[in-house]
Amino acid sequence: MQNIIQLLPDAIANQIAAGEVVQRPASVIKELMENAIDAGATRVDVTLKNAGKTLIQVADNGAGMTAADARMAFERHATSKIRTQDDLYNIRTLGFRGEALASIAAVAQVHLRTRLHSEELGTELEIEASEVRRQGSCVCPPGSIFAVKNLFYNVPARRNFLKTNPVETRHTLTEFLRVALPNPHVHLTFTHNDTLVHDLVPGSLEERIIALLGQDLEGELTPVQEETGYVQISGFIGSPAVHRTIRGDQYFFVNNRFIRSGYLHHAISTVYQGFLPKDTHPFYCLFLEIDPRHIDINIHPTKTEVKFDDEQTLYALLQSVIRKGLNDLHHTPAPVRPTNEVAAAIYRSGAPENEPVGRVHLPPDRGWGDTPPARRDWDALYAPPERRDTPTLPPPPVTPPVSRDLFGQVAATQRDEPEEGFIIQYLQRYILTHRGERLLIINQHLAHQRVLYEKFLDLRKGNPWPSQHLLFPQTVALSAPDYELIRSVDSVMAEMGFEIKEFGKNTLIVYGMPSGIPTSRVRDIMDQVLADIQAAGSPQAGRRYETLARAVAVRSAVQAGQRLNTQEMQTIVRDLFRCEVPAYSPAGKPVYKEMSAQELETFFT
Repeated sequence: MQNIIQLLPDAIANQIAAGEVVQRPASVIKELMENAIDAGATRVDVTLKNAGKTLIQVADNGAGMTAADARMAFERHATSKIRTQDDLYNIRTLGFRGEALASIAAVAQVHLRTRLHSEELGTELEIEASEVRRQGSCVCPPGSIFAVKNLFYNVPARRNFLKTNPVETRHTLTEFLRVALPNPHVHLTFTHNDTLVHDLVPGSLEERIIALLGQDLEGELTPVQEETGYVQISGFIGSPAVHRTIRGDQYFFVNNRFIRSGYLHHAISTVYQGFLPKDTHPFYCLFLEIDPRHIDINIHPTKTEVKFDDEQTLYALLQSVIRKGLNDLHHTPAPVRPTNEVAAAIYRSGAPENEPVGRVHLPPDRGWGDTPPARRDWDALYAPPERRDTPTLPPPPVTPPVSRDLFGQVAATQRDEPEEGFIIQYLQRYILTHRGERLLIINQHLAHQRVLYEKFLDLRKGNPWPSQHLLFPQTVALSAPDYELIRSVDSVMAEMGFEIKEFGKNTLIVYGMPSGIPTSRVRDIMDQVLADIQAAGSPQAGRRYETLARAVAVRSAVQAGQRLNTQEMQTIVRDLFRCEVPAYSPAGKPVYKEMSAQELETFFT
């Protein structure tokens, strides 16, 4: 019988390995940046074209390589960091896989120039689909310059699965951020399509966090530090004032390698309970230095998950560190935050002359709810002190549309508005009223969500909804990945009535919003939009509009626990039963419950 098992050619084996190592352009950036850091670079420049699909270039001033090392680096299982079996359990470097460069070269055209600091000439190497096309001497600066061109050019099926440029750019920025945070001593730049996105000069960890993740963290970070025989914990936690609506600004680094850990995140979240609003998340950036013998970093292909040999001890230590940090935060006076350029520019353009800072007087504005607590930071200048937290609902259309149920059939009974009669608020969460002899129990938050959601959908049917121009524009500082994602849907938000423009690095300024949307919730609305866009992926244009409409409605609706007067309750109920699908919220949750007089009588018999 003829033998049928044979060794794969190197080119095919490398392409198979590339399926695990190289998933998208961000994977290439991660591997090349980690190699640059391991080589002792003090400057790393990342350049992209077409979201990395056309070009990914990573240049560093690290140690560089000899001609022999440059050639050997592209062989499978070739590495400078592992010599013996014991080295596998004592790894402190980043790019140690041994297959990364071989995998990248299998699915792209790679051009490498590298030189040792002690040499006058460097080495130039061109590889295409694992085949060396050219190698020779060249003139180049010390260090290494990797240029990866036309990623997946020889694997068209993989290239077709890449997302749109904005999505892929966001992924590359995320990987850049995860390498930049634990290395504040390294000068890092990120350029995309000839636009400089990041220029991070060496500095402190706090400065690096603020530069990458947003100016709203300035003055809101508290350092934490703890050292035991098992682990050393350090980093920063955010005050409850900078909570996040979505997960994302929570960072764990183990021996300077980014990881995810739901178990450790739970330890921190439980400590923050009682400090944060419901369904929000804390900010933290924590570094764990631990003996590599106590962890297993090979349980996940991308090394983003690790296994600790004593997770319970680490869980308890983290809780202790966070409790101490929060205690220090609440017993330390808030620092005086200097007015930055964004605040100064807006203040100069809108504040009356001779008006001292901190005493901006505005005419009273009608609204709902209680006056929110005073804010310590400069953006309090842009929120009227007397503005309350919820808007007056926009007036209903003159002619109510025909209501249809979920199956498209006319639902005349749902379209009938409740008769005039009693209407009360229960627990500041529910509206109790009646329709004929049937009792209605309405969830005020979900009902208002449905009303706002359908008003946004009506915009596309030619039913106008007036916009409001903000007296004091609201600024929103974002991380670079979030900034790119918001900019990718700015045309959709403009269609919904938002007027948003760029204002400095990774900063947006909101000049206008749909009428009735509370201006105090600009940041919450942006966070919800980001969360829903990420969850939806890359939907069609129409579905994207619905996704954003749902996100804005969720964050703009009246909240549970908010007191409403009789007129406000009547407006919500009237507008709800003029909706096409009044019985369900945009997320599909039931909005109200009906109870007949017979059901009540049955209960008492």
